[in-house]
Amino acid sequence: MNGVNLLPWRLEKYRQLLFLFLLKMFAVLSVAFLFYVLLDWLQYQQKEALNLQLKQFEQQKTQLTQTVQHIAQMKQTIQNLTELQAIESDTVEQVLSLLPQFPFQQGELEIFNLNEERIQLNGFCLSQQEFESLHEFLSSHFNTVKLTQFKTEQGRLVFQFDLSLTMRGGSE
Repeated sequence: MNGVNLLPWRLEKYRQLLFLFLLKMFAVLSVAFLFYVLLDWLQYQQKEALNLQLKQFEQQKTQLTQTVQHIAQMKQTIQNLTELQAIESDTVEQVLSLLPQFPFQQGELEIFNLNEERIQLNGFCLSQQEFESLHEFLSSHFNTVKLTQFKTEQGRLVFQFDLSLTMRGGSE
């Protein structure tokens, strides 16, 4: 067996194994690279989704802040509107006791509005004389009498008076 040289066969086998190893190494590196690219793409998609959610969160936060401010303003407005000053019962009693004494003959009082600042009377008279006697009556009982509306409508004299709560005779 002296004459058989196994070196070329071993070299050929070594080259085949080396080529197979390099091929497997290339396949593994290719798969690793593709896996890296896939993970990088997924990370990018997650970042974009997170940025979108962050923008939506900021918008909702801004809207919430504006809504809270709007609610606070509305609360303040409602609180200002509901804080009414009490009208003294003597004044209410005196004003209500005058209502049956109004010198109406054919006219009538349609709206009577009493608040903490003033009294508003809306109504109509059928004659100028009836209107003048009403105006004279109001002037004799209230310190301030303002005629804010006066017009003729369908043969009637339609009026609106604004009266102060201060009545003649020292009562308020």
